[in-house]
Amino acid sequence: MLTIHTCEHDTITLEAKEFFFLAGILGSDRLLGIEDPFRGYLAEEIAEEWEAVKAALCNKGYLVQDENEMELSMLPVVFSRVAIAGLSERSCWLKYSHHGETFEGYLHVTNERVVQVCKCEPNSSCYRLDELGTVDDVCNQLVDELGFKEGFPTEVPALFFSQHKFNELYENALSVDLETLCDQLAEATDDVEGSIALAKCLQFRSLEGEMNLSVWDGQKWETQSAAFLANDSMNWLIRKSMEQDQDWIIASPMSKKQFQDMLLGWLKQSA
Repeated sequence: MLTIHTCEHDTITLEAKEFFFLAGILGSDRLLGIEDPFRGYLAEEIAEEWEAVKAALCNKGYLVQDENEMELSMLPVVFSRVAIAGLSERSCWLKYSHHGETFEGYLHVTNERVVQVCKCEPNSSCYRLDELGTVDDVCNQLVDELGFKEGFPTEVPALFFSQHKFNELYENALSVDLETLCDQLAEATDDVEGSIALAKCLQFRSLEGEMNLSVWDGQKWETQSAAFLANDSMNWLIRKSMEQDQDWIIASPMSKKQFQDMLLGWLKQSA
């Protein structure tokens, strides 16, 4: 989980039903990464649930009911974070493992702020909403927390694979010795030097993760995907074809600065 704390307010925690209701109040019907908790409910059942959810939100202080119990108002910090999570047009799903620490969540992005949404616990229906700061703040912090290395050997080229072959080598990388893995990668790519560098990263990786950047085009989400790996000396970016009739993967060495610039460009596109 990112640990930027630029906002004076504490973390907002919402159950899935609370999150859906608040997003619905603000006009959002496209929360990413959260299954509809009311799928299959009848209208009468949803109305009953709303009363229970409303009471829970009032108890938390996230909703405030006036003295006549006719109007509800939303706490401003709750309004801001739910609005960004539910209405922003750029979002990055991020999952990684770094030296035993794991994270999975969404970064919802506007021109000014980023809100992180992740589960309170892996199998819970509770979500944390944290405001992380600006896009630049988040990109700077992310590359630092992930431990990307500053540079890489400039003579190491990008490597091309079929998706099937790369997935096979990736899954078996820890079950063979380094020399065997180097040979298998070189056979697949015809590049001995690059294969040695990638094999070392696969076998001694300190970081592995993946991300999906989604941009709302007004009707649907358009998504780009990438994965990343790093060991103590080198970072790799893994990109694959998104078309069903294509079957390729490119593994490219990438410096910390290059990854940061790429992420910044992704999150600021259409800004």
